[in-house]
Amino acid sequence: MKASIKTYVWILVAVVLTTGCSDWLDYSPKDQYVKKQQFSTVDGFYSAVNGVYNRIASNTLYGQNLSYGMIDILAQRYTPGSNNSNSLNYLWSTYDYSSTNLQASIDAIWKEAYSTILNVNVILSALEEQNGVLTQKDMELIKGDCLALRAFIHFDLLRLFGPNYNDGSAEQPAIPYNNSDKAQAHELLSSRQFIYDYLMPDLNLAEELLKEADPILTEGVLNSNNENGNNYRRYRQLRLNYFAVILMKARVHLWAKDYTNALTEAERLIGDDYVKTTFPFVDSDKLLGSISPDRVFSSEVLFGLYNADRESIYSDNFDGTNLSGAALLQPKAGYIQQLFNQADYRFLSQWRANGNLYSFCKYAKISYNEENPPFYAFLMPLMRISEAYYIAAESSIMKDPSNLMAGITAAQTYLTPIKQARGIGLPGMFELLTEHSKEYLREFWGEGQIFFMLKRNNQGLNNLYNANTDGSITATYQLPLPASEQENR
Repeated sequence: MKASIKTYVWILVAVVLTTGCSDWLDYSPKDQYVKKQQFSTVDGFYSAVNGVYNRIASNTLYGQNLSYGMIDILAQRYTPGSNNSNSLNYLWSTYDYSSTNLQASIDAIWKEAYSTILNVNVILSALEEQNGVLTQKDMELIKGDCLALRAFIHFDLLRLFGPNYNDGSAEQPAIPYNNSDKAQAHELLSSRQFIYDYLMPDLNLAEELLKEADPILTEGVLNSNNENGNNYRRYRQLRLNYFAVILMKARVHLWAKDYTNALTEAERLIGDDYVKTTFPFVDSDKLLGSISPDRVFSSEVLFGLYNADRESIYSDNFDGTNLSGAALLQPKAGYIQQLFNQADYRFLSQWRANGNLYSFCKYAKISYNEENPPFYAFLMPLMRISEAYYIAAESSIMKDPSNLMAGITAAQTYLTPIKQARGIGLPGMFELLTEHSKEYLREFWGEGQIFFMLKRNNQGLNNLYNANTDGSITATYQLPLPASEQENR
């Protein structure tokens, strides 16, 4: 079989490009005929789904900004050179949201995200009109996938542009939730209304549909080509599958500080033996001493993206030998040695020494047979099973402050499997209160979650929470709504 995942995705990209997917999805009333033709076949529906996943893998969204780029710079993961008004990296690191360059970048993220959501809504609308084109299973799978994706993108927009969720801010106007296939302005919703009236209903229905139709529940992740040539129901780690939806629900509840429900959803994954076999912790033999190291710990990934350009991420952003100044994303000297236990598999596999500095190499090119590259060579993780354990640990501590010792004891039981899987020991009981947040720094570097953890906890950016400078930085965790959005109101 030739280049299984690589070949498969390039075929999908070709289909999308030749059908002009990104163009027809942003349709006007004049384009009803084109829309009808696109959704007249099963292939048309699935190519549309592939189209929206290709869009979120763009550099504007999760291919860069919302994974290892802008979002990690905001989290002070790097020292992006000295003051340079033309450097987006430097401007992000100083939270200079008034900068013209930064405003343009913020506007691009906003527009691309909501444009992608609109495309998802067009697919959902077409599902209601499909008149027997799809089988029931295909309809349920596509609808569940699209509802989950709509919620996924919206949630990250809320976490970026909305306030930190608490009793004082939950009722403040935040951002719109677009569930229409028409290009129109939508009202600004409060965070509470956004989550409980729109986002969670989408996730609950997605879970219900995927429970009936997602092949991951019986056949696993299916990371190989179908011998019959139809791969639409395969490669489930590249889709918001049933288990990713459950983790998403836990993530949302944690953000809303509903620790009881966050723990309940996380426990559904942690306590499921099928999940443990479907998403096992990475085998250390595949990390150390391998010519093709699995630096992204792919077996643990519930949801990620295929990025055909992943191999250039290291050379374009992290290569401390050939890059310098604002172009180089690198933590300050001595930081990585302080953050990691030197026996930690994450340190050993995802960081490359360069004198007293370390370069982030999670996405660096690996050696492989060009005819049959491993699945993980082009994978960018966005959700992994370890997050369920971290959510459970945090929720155990936070859900009942009057019984803190019981919470800490429970948290230890959740963190023990993670620490063992990373080749290190568990911290002391009282260290756990601060160690838990630091684990996010080690675990989710380059995956878009560190900034949201810092914002959720209103974390001060000093000591180990600051890989940029030796001093403390005052973070501005809420991005301003783009001017283009404000002008529409």
